[in-house]
Amino acid sequence: MKKILVLFLLLFLVGCEEVDQETLKQELKEELTTEIKEELKLELSAELSAELSAEIYEELSDEFTFDINDINNHLITISTAAKACTVSLEVTISDSVTTHGSGVIYKSVGTEYYIITNDHVVKYNQTIEVYLPTTDSFETATLIRESEAEDLAIITINSTEELNTCDLTVVDYEVGELILSVGTAVSMNYTNTVTLGLISRIDGNRIQHDSAINPGNSGGPLFNMNGEIIGLNVNKVNTTTSGNTKVTVEGIGFAISIEEIVLFINES
Repeated sequence: MKKILVLFLLLFLVGCEEVDQETLKQELKEELTTEIKEELKLELSAELSAELSAEIYEELSDEFTFDINDINNHLITISTAAKACTVSLEVTISDSVTTHGSGVIYKSVGTEYYIITNDHVVKYNQTIEVYLPTTDSFETATLIRESEAEDLAIITINSTEELNTCDLTVVDYEVGELILSVGTAVSMNYTNTVTLGLISRIDGNRIQHDSAINPGNSGGPLFNMNGEIIGLNVNKVNTTTSGNTKVTVEGIGFAISIEEIVLFINES
């Protein structure tokens, strides 16, 4: 279209004797040259942009695939280590009542192993049997310390088999971090179930998170992505009331913070 307009103007100029034709021709030539250069530049930019986009996409795609595989392998490694020091507790309350929960082996002295759990898991017990997934065996436990106020308890077992332990050390954590919960969810059939979530809120000595926990997860560890224990799962919100209606709640679980756990252990 621009070329037709230019030709029309040139023809018009030929028939116009009073206008400096050469000057106008030169100006139009320069203007047309500039416009053509801009058009070529835009076309070249679009072409280069398409090529670069395809190249960058391919590179990012490769990197993204690598990162996903790396993350998966990392989660598997943490899960394996987490399960190695997590145990199931079968607690007999009476001749007709048996409950279960979870615990973490955190220290050994010779053949004696120390396990941290929740007080409400072992409270009122007649006997406590600890199931060791790594050896597929049960050991009878002894309750050596408990605190109803802190909802923490320490039990011990003796084992001639070498068992894995997990360090309990105060570490930093913050809202938004990914975490793993490990525990015996619902029944002994689901020993060492691992679920993924993130820290939703921190309130005093309670860490709110959204990894799936259920009855039996109490006393099980909460791990960060460095493979460090940052809390001990203690309870969840199951339902709430909306007006006059009772509604189910999802993704609101709580863990006792590592600071509270370490403080409790050091007081013993």
